[in-house]
Amino acid sequence: MVQAVLSSIVNLVILVAIPGGIYAWVQWFRHKRSLADMCQRLGLELGDRRYLLGCAGLSILIVLVLVLAPIPLEPLTRKGSAMAQFAGLGFSGQTLFRAMLYGMVQTGFCEEFFFRGMIAGSLGRKLSVLWANVWQAVIFLLPHLLILFFAPEAWGLLVLVLVVGLFKGWVRIKAQSIWGPWMVHAAGNVTICVVVAMRTMA
Repeated sequence: MVQAVLSSIVNLVILVAIPGGIYAWVQWFRHKRSLADMCQRLGLELGDRRYLLGCAGLSILIVLVLVLAPIPLEPLTRKGSAMAQFAGLGFSGQTLFRAMLYGMVQTGFCEEFFFRGMIAGSLGRKLSVLWANVWQAVIFLLPHLLILFFAPEAWGLLVLVLVVGLFKGWVRIKAQSIWGPWMVHAAGNVTICVVVAMRTMA
C-alpha cells in the first residue's frame, strides 16, 4: 500500500507538479495570464458537456467489456508489468483502493494532465485538429513501447493504445477539457486492475 501511494506521488511530481509549475510560471510572468485562463488552456474545466456525457457512457461500456471478456492475463502479470502488483490480491477494499489510486491518479490524472492537458492542448493551438491529435497520440504511445520488453508478443496492445490515444486527444481538443478522457482512462485502468486481482486469486 505504501509503495502504491509513493508511486502515485512520484507520478504527480514528474507529470503534474514540475511541468505544471514551469507552465504556470511562464504563463504568469511572460504572458500575464490569470489562473482561470491557465486552467482553461490546460483543459481543467469541464468543457463541452456533450463530450463529457459521451465519455461517461463509453466508460460504462469499457467496464462491462473488461469484466465480461476473456482477457489474456498472463502478459499482464509478468515481471515488469504495472498490473503485476495486483496479481493474486483478490477483491477487497484495499484492492479497490489501490486500483483506484493507480487508475484514477497515478495513470489516469497524471497522464491525461501531461499528454492531453499540456501536449495536446499546446499542439491544438498551433496545428490543425488532425495533426495535433496525431502527434499527441504518437507522443503518448512512446513510453508504452516499454511493454515490448516484458511482453514482445503484445504489440497489438500498442495499436490499442494508439487508437485510444487518438480518441482521447480528439475529445480533449474538441471539448477543451481533459475530464472526459480522464474518465475513459480511469475506467479502463481501474477495471483491469480489479479483474487481474480477482482472476488470479489463488
